[in-house]
Amino acid sequence: MSVSVSVTAGVATLTLERPAKRNAIDRAMLVDLDEAVSAIEADPTAKVVVVRGAGGTFSAGADIADWVAPPHDVAAELSELGKRAFRRLAGLPQPSVAAIEGTAIGGGFELALACDVRIATHDARLGLPELGLGNLPSWGGLARLVAVAGLGVTRHLLLTGELISGARAAELLVVSNAVQAADLEGAVDAVLTRLAAAEPRAVALSKQLLGDFERELSQESAIAAYTAGLESSRARKQDFLDRKAAARAARNVQPRHDAEGANS
Repeated sequence: MSVSVSVTAGVATLTLERPAKRNAIDRAMLVDLDEAVSAIEADPTAKVVVVRGAGGTFSAGADIADWVAPPHDVAAELSELGKRAFRRLAGLPQPSVAAIEGTAIGGGFELALACDVRIATHDARLGLPELGLGNLPSWGGLARLVAVAGLGVTRHLLLTGELISGARAAELLVVSNAVQAADLEGAVDAVLTRLAAAEPRAVALSKQLLGDFERELSQESAIAAYTAGLESSRARKQDFLDRKAAARAARNVQPRHDAEGANS
């Protein structure tokens, strides 16, 4: 399973478990995330939820390998899978907290936005780089970012593709708080304690009322699926993967060169 769930003392911890891929979100993870949300819904002992990524990073976003050249129906399915899973997470009656370290970009940023509260490390990186790859966000993040930080901030982050620090995200109200990396766990625990102290039914009703202010973009998934099929979009994503592969190959070769030099 690429997503794990554990419940301890009323806290349900939902963890993305692809650290070797910086918790990039592929189709299997979307399915696992949906099932993890179902498990939390069915657990009467879960009072609050924390979402985090394994290996020191929240999520590097959608797995580009899934989006290089998908047929239109596959792109549409991926868009709808993510939209459904994130909607269900946002709609949980329990309040949720995203513990953001490392990166939360693209689809990973959208996942964090599906949580009620976001706490980031100062040096975390957040943003929406999709346009640079010829795609649009497709998992509900645009509407949620507008609701959280306003249209101006959303327009800037989407159109520029700028990745901002956790500290800057706090200034823009994109995250609730930014702390030093060493203080992240303490800050998350403090918020979870406050959330768990509230009356559960009142919390659920409050989330329902607040959800009425958030409007999904009706054409988001369709437009994202369309852009994924454009030849220019496919070329940009393939170039991105090629550059990553070349960088990995260079890193793997370098130690051998160093060793050869030391032995000469």
